[in-house]
Amino acid sequence: MAVTSLASRSQVEFSVWGSFSDLWTHACDEGLLAVGVDIPIGLPLQSGRLADRQARECLKGPPNRTSSVFSAPSLRALDATTYQEAQELSVRDMGKGLTRQSYALLPKIRDVRESLANLAAFSSQARPQAAEVHPELSFQKMHGAPMRFHKSRQAGVAQRLKLLEEHFPSIVEAALFTEIPGPPAPVLDDALDAAAAAWSARRIVRDKATCLGAGEIDPRGYPMNIWA
Repeated sequence: MAVTSLASRSQVEFSVWGSFSDLWTHACDEGLLAVGVDIPIGLPLQSGRLADRQARECLKGPPNRTSSVFSAPSLRALDATTYQEAQELSVRDMGKGLTRQSYALLPKIRDVRESLANLAAFSSQARPQAAEVHPELSFQKMHGAPMRFHKSRQAGVAQRLKLLEEHFPSIVEAALFTEIPGPPAPVLDDALDAAAAAWSARRIVRDKATCLGAGEIDPRGYPMNIWA
């Protein structure tokens, strides 16, 4: 499932896509300016990504939100066909195993990378421009500090909605009172994460975004950056 928020001025529209490739085709057809992707894109061969380490540094707090940053899997693990194989490759390359949660992301990472195989999509001149984002980092930049409450808590939802409303006045109506077509229907924190990704994408277009891991690329040419 891919959840996108399309922000034009203050308006927000949520849509659900079955795959990133479908979303990317739509973005290209509609002439969107930027697409924030909440999935690891550039993958390390060894030792992890600078962008992930810098993101954790930004999210130290207090409160501490570093646990929201999952380490990107190794590039070789991406080609694994079983969890056991991915585990072995991860231990060999990264010095540690791969969680089931990270393994479940591999098909989605492949989808994103295959859709963006034309690496020109990452250029600042591309339209649309593709960029990896991390919603919790986006909220941290928006707020000036890590979010006080976890996104699954009622207080966390309220805090994030209040922040987003400053940038997208229609967010409450769009996220709470407008049916988002599915299936599957996204949960509320998915929708708020998507809006945070849209906030970062808009900052990229306006040349105001922060780039973590700047200059790092993986062996196949994909940028290992996180934008916020």
